[in-house]
Amino acid sequence: MNKNKIKVLITAIPFLSIDNNIRKLFKKKNIDFEILSAINKFKKKDISKFDAIIAGVEDYDVKKLSQAKNLKIISRVGIGTDSIDLNFCKKRNIKILKVKSPHESVAEYTISAIISSLRNFSSMNHNLHQKVWKPVLGKSLSEATVGIIGFGKIGKLVARYLKFLNINKILVHDIKKFGKMHKIKFCKKIDLIKNSDVISLNIDLNKKTKNFISFKEINSIKKPLSIINTSRGKVINEKALIYGIKKKKIKNVFLDVFEKEPYYGQLRKYKNCMMTPHISSFTNRCRREMELESINNLLKNLKST
Repeated sequence: MNKNKIKVLITAIPFLSIDNNIRKLFKKKNIDFEILSAINKFKKKDISKFDAIIAGVEDYDVKKLSQAKNLKIISRVGIGTDSIDLNFCKKRNIKILKVKSPHESVAEYTISAIISSLRNFSSMNHNLHQKVWKPVLGKSLSEATVGIIGFGKIGKLVARYLKFLNINKILVHDIKKFGKMHKIKFCKKIDLIKNSDVISLNIDLNKKTKNFISFKEINSIKKPLSIINTSRGKVINEKALIYGIKKKKIKNVFLDVFEKEPYYGQLRKYKNCMMTPHISSFTNRCRREMELESINNLLKNLKST
């Protein structure tokens, strides 16, 4: 970087960690920063003058990145990079930084979603808002089988929490092979889908996992089940998901991520589809830790650019 002031754009919404200490640090490091006030303003934002961006989940495609003549660093407040054109960044020597997995808060979210799905909270909540009093019988964890797709940090912690909660059986599908574990059975994806009451998706998005749950998987469902997705929207084919809901193969859906965000699509009209706006890591502690780590990543790498 030159001796002129470094310009940083913060697009992660909301951003909680800009306190007086960080303001002083940025001033000391000769950094000017601007915080974007809303995610929908990013598309129209001119990013040509910025040297670095502390990014959320907004899209950094070729068109957007082509504006960024001065950009050297994108520091993500998160672990996913699927919203960034990595090939373009490589050609332009733009560094991509990310934080450690927010596994604890995401695992907690997943457990709450599993229980909600097994007990049919979303459909009963919808019914009551429509003045329909209709109790729906659910399942307790001790009589349920939970399938976990993806056994990284988050998947392992979900399994650990479930064991404490006296889960009946845990099925796991992952690319890697693992040894025997108490109450956990490793199996093929189709076997997991056929035998689970609820499935939690905890996988990274890549070429192999895009549309990981498609029409083939939905058609293999033998008994109505629930699906929870806290990973990335594109791991589920949305048309296949809607098909599964209509055919009553899918009992409940709990989605925190979507192919296009913000999401205003067709899934909103189904009462058994609970949706949240990409907030599985949104706890005070986790969010601040991620933001501070993204700031520290940025500061460390500014030295070498």
